[in-house]
Amino acid sequence: MPTRSLLLATLCLLALTGCKFGSSSSSSSSSNPPDTSELPPNILFIVIDDVGVDQFASFGYGGAQPAQTASIDAIAQAGVRFRNTWSMPTCSPTRSTFFEGRYPFRSGVRNAIVSNDLANSQVSPYTLTTPRLLREQAGYVSALIGKMHLTGSDINPNNHPLGDDAMRELGWDYFAGYLDGAPYPIDTTAGGVAAPGTYQCGFVPNTTADINNGADYGVCYLPDGHSSGSHLLMTDPGQYPTPGRTCLELGGILDPRSSAYSEVRRSELDFSTQNGHYTGAWKINLADGSNRQLSADQAEARGYRTILETNLAIDWIEQISEQQPDTPWMLSLGYSTLHTPLQPPPASLLPHPDAALSLIGCGTPVADSLSELGILPSGAIDLADFAQQRAVAQHMLEAVDHEIGRLLVSTGIALEQDDGSLEYNPESNTVVVITSDNGTYMPTVKLPFDPLRAKGSLYQTGVWVPLIVAGPMVNDSNRDVPHMVNSTDLFSLFREIAGIDAAALPSELQLDAQPVMPYLTEPQQAAIRSNNFTEQGTNISASTPAPCVIPAA
Repeated sequence: MPTRSLLLATLCLLALTGCKFGSSSSSSSSSNPPDTSELPPNILFIVIDDVGVDQFASFGYGGAQPAQTASIDAIAQAGVRFRNTWSMPTCSPTRSTFFEGRYPFRSGVRNAIVSNDLANSQVSPYTLTTPRLLREQAGYVSALIGKMHLTGSDINPNNHPLGDDAMRELGWDYFAGYLDGAPYPIDTTAGGVAAPGTYQCGFVPNTTADINNGADYGVCYLPDGHSSGSHLLMTDPGQYPTPGRTCLELGGILDPRSSAYSEVRRSELDFSTQNGHYTGAWKINLADGSNRQLSADQAEARGYRTILETNLAIDWIEQISEQQPDTPWMLSLGYSTLHTPLQPPPASLLPHPDAALSLIGCGTPVADSLSELGILPSGAIDLADFAQQRAVAQHMLEAVDHEIGRLLVSTGIALEQDDGSLEYNPESNTVVVITSDNGTYMPTVKLPFDPLRAKGSLYQTGVWVPLIVAGPMVNDSNRDVPHMVNSTDLFSLFREIAGIDAAALPSELQLDAQPVMPYLTEPQQAAIRSNNFTEQGTNISASTPAPCVIPAA
């Protein structure tokens, strides 16, 4: 099978795995939405994890070889690029500002929430959050899909008093995602087929990438309930040039160099251990007040997170558009990517024709082998590993851009042109807001930014994030706003989009959020902020947290 056909087939199989998670998807297209001219705009709020402005050509950066982000670029061309936006240095404080409009010293969320942080340093169920405000004042229905990291998790139930109801208690009508702050580490056993540390990417590579431990064929064991059955024979290298990677993308585990299915062998494989971006322990809060949980060994929870998150977003928007066409909605979509662990995305999501044959690795084995072959001196191993991490991160960004495009087109928010490009559709009556929670992770920072002042630091590389807004109210699109904006200001933006007057807010509420809407409607709007703010603090913890250690390359 030609590579292009393989990629298309793989994408179709990924779609077949499905991920309804309790939402009923409409069979009709949302490309022709009902007349919503009398309704306040819908809001699609997209948060991409760990990407600063250094990653984007649309902001004038991106390094020597910028990522291809056609979907994000299309939204930027239809909207406004805010060129001077600050976040907090880490995720939880920034994400809390989106929905509270208050600086960390007011909210108590001063750093990324970890398992020993008390509830005092998590978003309080008693605070006024964006979904609660929009529901009470403007009749919005809301959903949160993916990661937002606003509370504790099951890692330490003692510091997680809201439990599985956490996102519902914070105001969202529907939630399907993760309460943890990041995907779990990569399973270097690739599902129990090798010793720990063997497969740095979480799958069995082909022999071109790893002549010692790779495999060019095998049996792909699929989890119970998979739409493709119990297994797939991947014994034809022409059809499956990278069988281990393709099997992982389908949610399976490859038994390398095997040509026959065995129930005994299946019982030996480990479907329960999480594997980076290809598994998840999902929490689902349904609108009827019930909850669901999915563990890593279930077919619904396996597959590339970015695809699953996008599928869920499409399902929810289609459901609301069909069942509640006269109700405005806000969807907050927190993509897990590009948070560590850095792991190659499905080749079918990448714009490169040779992506399926990529030799990019995830860690030291590839760098070590290059040194052993004399291609790199031993002292260059760290540099080789950094180069791999930057390449994988760029692929992850290109993959999430692909999925953003699929989301926009599937829901009618954007229209696909004859040449494949996207054009924002103002008739969708939907405002699209794209940003990140902090700057780029140190090894993947693009020049001329300083990797030693990256995510987790108070310097520009750690807090200078992209912010793009497109919507029907934007005048003179495809322009830059040079004035200071803060992550807290998105709280005001969401309120302004919904048509809620600031006077409707409780008088005792101490907000730091400043208006954003004037920048969208008035191209010559003067600066609103006279100063900007970012903060790195310490959460209230039951014990001193362990240091965050970045493993040596």
